Amino acid sequence: MLGLKLAAIYSYPPCKLGFCGAKIKNASKILADFIQRKKISLAKVRRVLENFEASYFYYQLIARANGIKDPFDYKVVEAYWLGNKLLDKVKTTDLKKLVLNKFVGPGLLSKAKPHHSFHVLIIGSITGRVRFTAKVYDLCRIGWGKVIGIKNSKLKVKSRPLLIKNNKFLLGKEIEKEITWDRRFLSDLKLGDVVSFHWNIACQVINKRENENLLKYTLESVNSAGNARVKGAN
Repeated sequence: MLGLKLAAIYSYPPCKLGFCGAKIKNASKILADFIQRKKISLAKVRRVLENFEASYFYYQLIARANGIKDPFDYKVVEAYWLGNKLLDKVKTTDLKKLVLNKFVGPGLLSKAKPHHSFHVLIIGSITGRVRFTAKVYDLCRIGWGKVIGIKNSKLKVKSRPLLIKNNKFLLGKEIEKEITWDRRFLSDLKLGDVVSFHWNIACQVINKRENENLLKYTLESVNSAGNARVKGAN
């Protein structure tokens, strides 16, 4: 159940916006109710999350590579969204097969890991519902930042933005930015906490290990991405 909840937390923002997981009616409401611990069928939640066009394929890949039966095992889901050592067990050849069979075609991979940032920066939208610009790349990847201000439903955080300079991705220097905070989903939060966010919606408070993994695997994806050919690049 913990893995399902983590998957729901990170899948909810793009689902709410209509970018992912819209094949099942009321998908975003199902996820919202589950995150808030309302009474709801776990089988229904699994069906919603299994219908996300990309993430579920990665859960399956990571689970198989590590001999884990359930694709929604907490460590598997954590590996995809934040990053952990399970990613290091996934063979590049198996990731290439996944990309070829499920997403695009040949010619993309070198030393990539099946992390969400890899999918964002290298694969991009597979639903056709998101048009990627420099700003959208930053919104779609999982960001993180230290909370320096709390006001109503907003958080002010110090965070490193994803930038495009000379057609190359990079993480910029820390800036202050405002993100949305929904107390129904994330109630235990205080100044000084580091939070992860997706589409500028706060997802969870992350610890030092999780923060370091998110930075590590995001940088690996940035370095693997090569040139960025998008409108709005600097």
